[in-house]
Amino acid sequence: MRDFMSNIWVKRCVAIFNITYLAVIVLFTYATFLYDLEFADGKEATLLIIYSVASIVFFLLMLYTKDMFITKLVSVLLLPIVFFLLLFNLSNANWTLIVPPFIVAIVIFFAANTNETVKVILGTIYLLLYVLGIVVYFVCNMLFGGSEVETVLDMNLDSDSSIYSAYSSQMAHLAEVVDDDNVISPDGRYRFYLADVSDSDKGCIKIYVVPNGQDINLKFFSLNQKGIRKTITTKGTRYTVPDVGWTVEEDDDGNQILYVAYRLTDSSGWTKSKVVNMPDKNYFEFLGITG
Repeated sequence: MRDFMSNIWVKRCVAIFNITYLAVIVLFTYATFLYDLEFADGKEATLLIIYSVASIVFFLLMLYTKDMFITKLVSVLLLPIVFFLLLFNLSNANWTLIVPPFIVAIVIFFAANTNETVKVILGTIYLLLYVLGIVVYFVCNMLFGGSEVETVLDMNLDSDSSIYSAYSSQMAHLAEVVDDDNVISPDGRYRFYLADVSDSDKGCIKIYVVPNGQDINLKFFSLNQKGIRKTITTKGTRYTVPDVGWTVEEDDDGNQILYVAYRLTDSSGWTKSKVVNMPDKNYFEFLGITG
């Protein structure tokens, strides 16, 4: 058995297999750059256990092949990849996704038999990358994100939150407005949602339209499309659930035009906003850039 484990070809094969872990972290990083990752109800703990066990197994395999070139390469690539995984998931605090590979990346970077000079140079670069990168991240979010705090108004509001208390008397109306049959457009391409906005002023309610049917639902989590939304109005009165719905009208040429119709208060008239094309995807939403 000892001879088998010390066989150079066995180590090379295991080292190649270690690329699988790197590939999975790259996929998570790329996926959370394009989508918001949301854990399925009751599945986060299960995924954390599977994810952690897999990280420990691959870490042990990397230790076993720490003198192999491929493992050395994986050890120096993991830290910058995990850095971007960290950036893309800081806003929604997906620590379940960040912590296991972060620990593996740090330990294997120092444990692998990489040239010490390379370790010193890359270690210094990575340290600066993490420190300066996180500082820039928070500065950008403060500059572009402002002091606004948006809370999606739907039936998943935390019953212990102050937002729920503020809208508790209107939950029946809110349930009607945010019902799937109401929020999804007749052609199924779009859906709207309401957001309560708290800021340094009196706040407001915003109505947004986003693409429908572009989310990816998996067993343990879903990947929700982000960075594509059209602002219908920012003038809703806070703590007053508006009436919102879809309507389709024909233009002079007989083309079907889709509108979001809304009434912000009982005393105000109905307003219609045309929905034809969605804005281009905003790839820098994680930095607080919403425009």
